[in-house]
Amino acid sequence: MKTGQSFIFLIFVIAASSACALQQYELPADLKDVSLHDAACVSPAASQNNDAVNNDAAKMDAPELTATPIRAGGREVGTIVAVRGACHCQAANCDQLVYLRTGQGYRLALHEKYASLHSMKIVKLGMPSLTGQLEVTAARMETTVYDWDGKDYHPRLCATVIKGKRVPSIMQHPCKAAAH
Repeated sequence: MKTGQSFIFLIFVIAASSACALQQYELPADLKDVSLHDAACVSPAASQNNDAVNNDAAKMDAPELTATPIRAGGREVGTIVAVRGACHCQAANCDQLVYLRTGQGYRLALHEKYASLHSMKIVKLGMPSLTGQLEVTAARMETTVYDWDGKDYHPRLCATVIKGKRVPSIMQHPCKAAAH
């Protein structure tokens, strides 16, 4: 029966995350700098920036950042930053960084590649759970639900979703450890 409940929960998560219109906002300057540093990747153009041509190419490849607030208890507790750019994406999956507020700054809590990463309405130990979707193919997706343990986010529910004609096929499997 527990497996059936997990599948129903996973279907709910997928439906809620795809139906949910999330509010995006402008990234504060200090968080933008931290995000660019944490998501830095070396591209061939950036590795040889001695001439003006390579500097121009590096500027054109500048990543696009979008931010979505994470709210719990009526207040903003963190931010999900999506980083899109040539070296930040693999197919539809791009760098997704989760920052939590710490006093006057931010702490990186999660850094993964996903097609989408969203906070959920489920709250554990004062922080909302997160759901990430990794697009493997147009018809196949890996979904991971992260729960807060009081210090960090950890993957708790993982499944492969294969889109069918009417109902998707969902196969739950053990989660891999998150790469912080």
